Amino acid sequence: MLNNVKNVLRRIRISTVLYASFATLILIFVVSLIVVYAFPESNVFASRLKGVLPYPLVVMSYQDGITFRTLSQNMVSVKRFYETQDFSKIGLRVDFSTEDGQKRFRVREKEVLNKMIEDKAIERIAKAQGITVSRDEATQGVSRKLEEYGSGTEVRKELDRLYGWTLSDFEERVVLPSLYQEKLQASFVKKTTDSTASAREKILEAQKDLRAGTAFSDVAQKYSESDTAKDSGDLGWFALADLLPELQTLVRAQKVGVPGDVVETELGFHIVLVEEVKKEDTKQLYRLKQIFTKKTTFSDFLSEKMRGLSVYVLSSEYEWNASEARVEFRKQEMRDFEKNLYEKSDGDAAFLF
Repeated sequence: MLNNVKNVLRRIRISTVLYASFATLILIFVVSLIVVYAFPESNVFASRLKGVLPYPLVVMSYQDGITFRTLSQNMVSVKRFYETQDFSKIGLRVDFSTEDGQKRFRVREKEVLNKMIEDKAIERIAKAQGITVSRDEATQGVSRKLEEYGSGTEVRKELDRLYGWTLSDFEERVVLPSLYQEKLQASFVKKTTDSTASAREKILEAQKDLRAGTAFSDVAQKYSESDTAKDSGDLGWFALADLLPELQTLVRAQKVGVPGDVVETELGFHIVLVEEVKKEDTKQLYRLKQIFTKKTTFSDFLSEKMRGLSVYVLSSEYEWNASEARVEFRKQEMRDFEKNLYEKSDGDAAFLF
């Protein structure tokens, strides 16, 4: 009898300990969720949790996702890259310790996150169309990249020195996304011949009207698919270097006041009119008008597909802009900082630091 009582008490004690342990684990988990999702990225404890445990940062269509940890690992590689370069040769100074440097790093992080989301979206869209990348294709892709950059041994050393990457990291973060994009883009090109033909037909109709004597402004308003159509096709002043390469050649040789021939670029078809030429300092500037018919580009296709995805960003720092299919800062202060930063660097992300 006494032994039975002891056994019952022992089982009660064990059950109590197990329940208490389970309750403690749940409490710790709940507290960690609050810390991770409610505290700002600048909180040291929250940052450490996010860097160690796989808490979701982005959820795409309730299936694919990106964790805080994966983003953190990528940003460690970005930071390593900056710290192994001598930017003083081009007049730049990299300092992550200053308030300005930390904000710049946040802007870089946002761009990295957008690229990670885009890579995930491309893979998802490709697979939905039956496009896959086999293990052999991935291995061959790595081999081609190694051949492009030099000897395999040297590339391995540079990957480790610059990013802290192995060849497996390189395959996962660079080669696989690029292969999925190449395959999806090739598939897109095959399916958009009708769009290109329609754009070409429309620009040839515009050219026919011009040759019949219709004023350039009227033809632009009738046919052009650019935002400048309402302004009679007026583009304003440009230096040659600011134009697409195909347009540079045309504008350089074109007579003032005479519409040029139809030119095809990756964006669509153009008829350009040089209205005036002037010199400003050492630059030759051209005042241009344009009639433009738009091809559906891969970028347009991808943006449309990404806008159709359900994307949730579980962060106190960022939010998803569904209309632009991009992550943006939540705080206006960081939006203003980013805008000013890009304006000063002419939009070149390479010069964030």
